[in-house]
Amino acid sequence: MDKNFSTEFKVSLELEGEKRISGNDLFNLLENIMKYGSISRAASELGISYRYAWGLIGAAEKALGLELVNRQVGGYAGGGASLSREGRELLDEYKAFKQEVDIQLKHFINRAAPGKQLFSFSDAGNKNVSERHLLLASTMEPVETGLLDVLEGAFFQATGVLIRHIALGSGRALEIARKGRVDMVLTHAPEMEEGFILGGWGKLRFPVMANDFVLAGPTLDPAKLKMLDRPGGVKEAFRQIALSRAPFVSRGDRSGTHLKELHIWESAGISPGGEWYIVSSGIVGNMGILRLALEKQAYTLVDRATFLLSRSQNKMHIFIGTEEGSALPGELENVFSLLLVNPERVPSVNFKDALLFVRWIQEKEARQIISSFGKESFGRPFFSRVSAV
Repeated sequence: MDKNFSTEFKVSLELEGEKRISGNDLFNLLENIMKYGSISRAASELGISYRYAWGLIGAAEKALGLELVNRQVGGYAGGGASLSREGRELLDEYKAFKQEVDIQLKHFINRAAPGKQLFSFSDAGNKNVSERHLLLASTMEPVETGLLDVLEGAFFQATGVLIRHIALGSGRALEIARKGRVDMVLTHAPEMEEGFILGGWGKLRFPVMANDFVLAGPTLDPAKLKMLDRPGGVKEAFRQIALSRAPFVSRGDRSGTHLKELHIWESAGISPGGEWYIVSSGIVGNMGILRLALEKQAYTLVDRATFLLSRSQNKMHIFIGTEEGSALPGELENVFSLLLVNPERVPSVNFKDALLFVRWIQEKEARQIISSFGKESFGRPFFSRVSAV
């Protein structure tokens, strides 16, 4: 009998040994809460009732003994809810798990029913295409801009090796790599990357591309940064923000952007805190941080690519940036590096194909993709190539 293989698996959670809830609904709901900052908006986007959404969250929190969602008044985008630290970590674990199961399920189906392959491979003559894949944990910026999808597609066309990515902050991406959940990591957190290599978890660290961080803020400029002579670059601007107690939004998630921000505060001799220093909760990526900063009329540190992509130029202003001549040389540099997980530490990794990706990304096609990406729509590329060190 011809069986109908499905590409989608469903997860159900058994709570307290008796009640079952839809894991798919729960995690999709958590992801939308993280995206929109509102339970009602998250439920509406999923096509489920507000009451059902609350029931899912309440049942999961009771069974786990954890608070997954922070309730608050007047949240971002008309919300009133954000993910707690435990909620973000649970969602990250689920997404990594789902990526792995997706890959293994596709491989099984392609072996069991080769006539019902789940992908339309352009290289139909390569019978081993479906057996070769890489898992990549990537920082948010290459994902949010769309560059990573383009690179993955071009690499697949050139080699027949499929890359699936999980979008996380740099710290979380490296943490997943230490658990042996991925073959490669793309991050922009130099000190954490060095620790990853020195700890024996990484076999190779290769700088791929770069852009720069910018200090963006409301056009009203409550900290009066435009009046600074800026002899101290971004550090002086951070001191002025703290002195004036002007609102500042922080990622607060140990991402590459957050670590850079913390480094600037430390260099400026400031320990930020108080009502003016807003640590985001449950909002992932610089795109979400920019939206929150706009709502709060606050300053924030983001990468230039995300600022351009957000089209915030009419609502927010770059006060400190390399191109504006207001940053000191090198202080806002933002290098994205590819790290390969050490097969001696994690024998299950696909190190051979990871090396193939490293070689490919240094070739002309990949260099052209990176150096031109964003130029057609925005008049300038989002990233620039960097040479290996």
